[in-house]
Amino acid sequence: MTLCPNCGESGRGVSAVTVQAHTLAERRASLEALVGWRGCRSPSCDVGYFRDHGEPILLAEMASVPFLKSHSPDRLVCFCFEHTVAAVAEDMRTHGESTIKAAITKACGGGLDDCERKNPEGRCCLGNVAAVVRAVNNDDTPTQARPSGPPPGTPSAAPEPGADCCAPAAPILRAAQTKPKRAGVVAAVGAMGAAALSSACCWLPLVLLGLGASSASMGALFEAWRVPLLAITVGLVGLIFYLVYRRKPACAPGDPCEARSTGASRRNKVLLWLATVAVAAFAFFPEYMTVLNGDGISRQAHGAPAQTVVVYTVAGMTCGGCASHAKDALEKIEGVASASVSYAHRAATVVWNTKPDDTRVVAALAEPGYTARRRAER
Repeated sequence: MTLCPNCGESGRGVSAVTVQAHTLAERRASLEALVGWRGCRSPSCDVGYFRDHGEPILLAEMASVPFLKSHSPDRLVCFCFEHTVAAVAEDMRTHGESTIKAAITKACGGGLDDCERKNPEGRCCLGNVAAVVRAVNNDDTPTQARPSGPPPGTPSAAPEPGADCCAPAAPILRAAQTKPKRAGVVAAVGAMGAAALSSACCWLPLVLLGLGASSASMGALFEAWRVPLLAITVGLVGLIFYLVYRRKPACAPGDPCEARSTGASRRNKVLLWLATVAVAAFAFFPEYMTVLNGDGISRQAHGAPAQTVVVYTVAGMTCGGCASHAKDALEKIEGVASASVSYAHRAATVVWNTKPDDTRVVAALAEPGYTARRRAER
């Protein structure tokens, strides 16, 4: 572990951007490299940055002094938006709460922070702002407020959780926000896929018919899986609702990332309901196809003079769209005055102008993938 050569503190890593922004030009010109530096965390040490070899960068060689290295009430506690310790303390006494902290949180949530470049500690200032707020709440002298930590000369503890959540180095927090988002997207895509497959027994035969291919086996296959696929669809939609409405947010109230999470939550809710509408459209495709196609009933069947009417049992239909196609196939048979097909009753009623020909009916319905046999004649 690399320790400060002056006080023995372990320090905290800072980026090359931070070192370059806060080291005076004369000292910066003598640096061998801008990487590998750590910030000394001891309030009483005059070292700003140090490495595992070479001379450290002293406070006198820095363009700005880190918050915890000064005791002045006029020192900056927020470098991005230039709030001093005295200003935060006065804000607390005036309002009974820190409106400055709330404003910084909102600004960070909107991506207006530049902690890595502006703060000599190279991280979000909210941990230090919170220390000042706690000091005022405890009636301590705010000029002495500094982040809690071990006494000088001992290794520094890890930063407080959430203290760095708007700084660039927050991969764990980003992962926590990204995983639910990815899970929601995967669940939404899975739900729409399962819903589409659950209704494939209806739309796939229609597509295959349009391409001139037989659809009997495919329609029967997906019809057998319709109920399990609908169950999967309902489960995935339920998971999406849980992720959007019930899952505990990754950002607690007051965290800098809260504003981003709130905006993402609104978008997720809009996308959730759009996905739900799409899922319902797929899942109930067979039902509204039946309604739109009138169950394949022909107006001609009711208006034509009855000559010979034969009822056939039809198998292989998976929705009202199939009934409509079966009706069209029957009405193309020479000698058929009209026909009607009921998907609900799995039956076709054919009105013949000539002698009924069951063979032609069977052949006509076999082409789109259905089977037929005579049920009754009247």
